[in-house]
Amino acid sequence: MKPLKSTLTILFIVLTTLSSYGQTALRERLEQHVYTLAADSLQGRKAGTQYAEKAAEYIVRQFEDIGIEPFFDTTFLQVFRDGDYRNVVGIIRGSDPNLTNEYLVIGAHYDHLGVKKGQIYSGADDNASGVAVLIELARKLHNDRANLNRNIVLIAFDAEEVGLIGSTYFVEHSGLPIEHIRLMMSLDMVGWYGTSGEVRYLGVGTIKGGREMFLNPQFVPTGLHVVTQNFERSMFTATDTRPFAIKGIPTLAVTTGTKSPYHKPEDEAHLIDYDGMVLITEHLQHLITAISQDMDYRSSGRLAKKHRPQPRVEFALSASTGTNHHHYTAGAVNGKKAMAFGAGLVSQVNFGAFAIRPEVHYDRIRAKHPEGMIATDNITVPVSLVLQALQDRTGMDLFFGGYYSHRLDGRQDKASLDFANTFNREEFGLTYGASLCVFPLKIGFTIRTALSDFTQQPNGVNAHLRNRTRYFTVTYVF
Repeated sequence: MKPLKSTLTILFIVLTTLSSYGQTALRERLEQHVYTLAADSLQGRKAGTQYAEKAAEYIVRQFEDIGIEPFFDTTFLQVFRDGDYRNVVGIIRGSDPNLTNEYLVIGAHYDHLGVKKGQIYSGADDNASGVAVLIELARKLHNDRANLNRNIVLIAFDAEEVGLIGSTYFVEHSGLPIEHIRLMMSLDMVGWYGTSGEVRYLGVGTIKGGREMFLNPQFVPTGLHVVTQNFERSMFTATDTRPFAIKGIPTLAVTTGTKSPYHKPEDEAHLIDYDGMVLITEHLQHLITAISQDMDYRSSGRLAKKHRPQPRVEFALSASTGTNHHHYTAGAVNGKKAMAFGAGLVSQVNFGAFAIRPEVHYDRIRAKHPEGMIATDNITVPVSLVLQALQDRTGMDLFFGGYYSHRLDGRQDKASLDFANTFNREEFGLTYGASLCVFPLKIGFTIRTALSDFTQQPNGVNAHLRNRTRYFTVTYVF
């Protein structure tokens, strides 16, 4: 028994030493990639510059050294926008002939912000860290390619910082049928694990049984804390998952968060947690291998709200606050402004760049008057024609139309308004304005200009009163 025991002990020591050496080598390569991509010599890798091109060349050399196959016949480069931008794309072919038409896409953008006011924005965490993990994940998957059943597409995206241009271009020009792309993962800012204390997988709800899969203890390396979230929720940030998600493809954003000096010159390579990146790389390898082999793997059919395509008909709630004043139809002086506010239900019928927007609102508008403050409670129904300039439900719109308003009640100071003899209950006029849209929110400015008179009889200078209302409006789209 003693010789056997000694042999097992020696074997354990050898395996432990090899594992430790492997992790050390992986850490050193990850560090090399980040320091290279975030070096001052690459001047922040701004998309469309020679420095971004040099970064792409570095990634190509790494893929070649690993033995990754070019995705586009004889080249890794997908060049677009008159040669200004280039994605770097490789592929590892799956070994199961029954899954030769299925693809898992793993991506990370390599561009950053460049130089501003003489300061280099190195982008070590954003996103040299993601590219470094992508390269080393490619190495691990290639070495274990006999165990991969589905095809793995590895993409370093260009021009993410200027509007997800690289990932959008790939989706539209990859040559792959959309239904054959079974998953897309974006590795974006994965270098601050030690500070954040977690790596987050955002979008597990797009995969059937996704949460259980990503938290499976068999896949999670010792020392790694994994957090899952069903869907991406941030209204003001986006990563390269978006162009894939709006096509109905399951997507996951992988990140350690924004605790690093996000979009600041201080985002430097010496601040990166390379030990954390080792653990994240190992976790991703286990996950992707398992997904490539899983015959029961499938989409849940669910998407994040921010990734849903614009429907033909949509509904929203809006809240408005602003001012109203009386415009005198004769003379050069207007009445003084007073506070106005409202809330309502908004519907919209979309026809691409154009839409029709019927609304129903409760408004309380006030205006200062020489004989006392006037306030009315109203039901207002605007109908507008909308011109939309949206990409993935983000952008702006302009609207113009008319409105009808019925006054439910009104007071001047403490006295009720006389709608029988002095004031009109009905009002109509024009409504117009603009909104900035970051789904599901719209933030805009609305102007309503009455074309009908508030007063039944003119005053001493032959002037009627007409309302002029200006609103700051926030709308939440369902």
